[in-house]
Amino acid sequence: MVLDVGDVAIPKLPGMTFVDPRAPVQRRAQSLAYINGYAVPGERSTGLKPEVSAPPPAPEQLKETTLPMSTLPKFVAFDRKVLRWNCYFKESVTESAVENHRVRKCTIYMYLEDESVHVEEPRQPNSGIPQGVFLKRHRVPKDNEGGVFGPADISVGSTCTMYGRTFFVVSCDAFTREYLAGALGLEVAPDGTYPDDPIDGYRATLKKDTSANPYPPAPRDDVLAAYIEAAAGKPSNALAPDKLKKFLANDRKVLRFFAVWDDRGALYGEKRPFVVHYYLADDSVEVLEVSEPNSGRDPFPVFLRRQPLPNKPLEVDALGPTKSTTTYTHKDFVVGQYIKVYNRDFYLYDADNFTKAWYIENEGMSEADFPEIDIEEKPLPIPQNAVPPYNGFGGLEDSLQNCIALIPKPIAPDFHKQMDYARTILRYKAKIAPGEQYELSDIDAERDFILSMYLANDTIAIYEPPDRKRNIPAHITGGKFLERQTVLKPGSAEKYEAHDLYVGAVVSVFRRNFVLTEADEYSYQFMEQHPASFPRSDFDQVLMRIRAQLEGMEAEVYGTFAGKEVTEESLTAALSACGVQFVKQEVVTVLRKVAGSGDAWLAALGFQAPA
Repeated sequence: MVLDVGDVAIPKLPGMTFVDPRAPVQRRAQSLAYINGYAVPGERSTGLKPEVSAPPPAPEQLKETTLPMSTLPKFVAFDRKVLRWNCYFKESVTESAVENHRVRKCTIYMYLEDESVHVEEPRQPNSGIPQGVFLKRHRVPKDNEGGVFGPADISVGSTCTMYGRTFFVVSCDAFTREYLAGALGLEVAPDGTYPDDPIDGYRATLKKDTSANPYPPAPRDDVLAAYIEAAAGKPSNALAPDKLKKFLANDRKVLRFFAVWDDRGALYGEKRPFVVHYYLADDSVEVLEVSEPNSGRDPFPVFLRRQPLPNKPLEVDALGPTKSTTTYTHKDFVVGQYIKVYNRDFYLYDADNFTKAWYIENEGMSEADFPEIDIEEKPLPIPQNAVPPYNGFGGLEDSLQNCIALIPKPIAPDFHKQMDYARTILRYKAKIAPGEQYELSDIDAERDFILSMYLANDTIAIYEPPDRKRNIPAHITGGKFLERQTVLKPGSAEKYEAHDLYVGAVVSVFRRNFVLTEADEYSYQFMEQHPASFPRSDFDQVLMRIRAQLEGMEAEVYGTFAGKEVTEESLTAALSACGVQFVKQEVVTVLRKVAGSGDAWLAALGFQAPA
């Protein structure tokens, strides 16, 4: 085979073919046009480039049109608008002595968006006839020329034939009547009625008029009549209660109760929820298990299949084959009471709305007979492992991890605290103070220490500066006194933190007491910049506490500090004389604020000269 392209003949082999650029363009044309944002079918073109045509006509040559500039598509304008007619057709019945035809009632629906039609027959309970969708939705042809049914083809009081089935239209709804009369201008006939069904008339003749012709009660419903019929020899099955009548009256009526079975008294028992169904049609009971998440049980919902439920153990006569038993009825089901399901106690704690309404209507109960019962129990607290006391070996957090997990995990540090206070160190001068477990010697009383608090992880280090000028033995050379570590408070698992340290505080470090006597300038400034964490460096709080304790002694205080210089010794002596409770850190805070001026101190207190 040879591919002929113009004047060149090329063999049609793999690798020898190509697209001829001289071939005409044959693209698929667009078949939709967009009006007001909606896609509607448009004119289909060839897809070729339009040929150059004549220039457009002048404005005076254009003709006026009465069509609107833009209209909504039909499927948008008539979206969810449906016409409805009520109709019937007659179905012939053969081989029946009571009826020769049957009236089948249907409803015709027509959807205006595409004029499609579907016919539906309402379902009747216990009719024995397949009912439901009689004709599926589609555009139904009305003749052999391609025409389809439209709104004007179906009218009240007339007939319409679809696929050989003739329907008699008897009525329509209000929307259909308004649309046909208003939008289409059609005259709609008044609504009619359905014809009588022969089977209904036959059933009416079977009913006895007990008011005009009273008759004795049926043996099924009267004990005396049953006794007389039984004495006359009537079989016992004819004297049993009429189950068909009860079935027809209570079919698909089910009472639903919510119950729990508490079996925690047995080994591995638990409290499980259930749903109990009582069928009024035949007095049978069904028990369903409620599947709970993470219960560990396989999802078997049916705990007891539908059956009559005995309300007492079976009694068998030892002298004969007879046995007697009774079953639960609807009167035995009471909210707040127990029922026995084969020796299992089920507690009924609630019922659904239909069950409550049925009991109120048929048994004369009230809402008070259905109390709200809360079966939810408060969850027991999860037992916590007892943490043994700290033995002093290793870090507190590390030892605690061995008590929490079999394989200890590394302690997660406070990342933000380490980043914010990586190089923040508060330094205090300290001296050894006497304690209950340590007797202070003369040599220890002369020793000076520097206590450093590292805010990044709340660790403490103590350093003793070497000083040969004091009367200290040569074997005490100074240097590192305490390695940087976490220091716990005496008799507690709580560690010392930055807010526990201030000038005048006593810190117990391994049974030795250190009293803080002074802090460096950086520490003072840091504590004043963070008054929330260091209230003894907050001048306003210190002033408020001292002013409250000096109430009534304004004259003495004014005479002590007016026009004089305030020093640490004078301020300490004055406050002690007035009985004010304070610490040395508060005195330092006041002195740093008033700069040694007695007048400034009185002005801060708000004390004036006595009159």
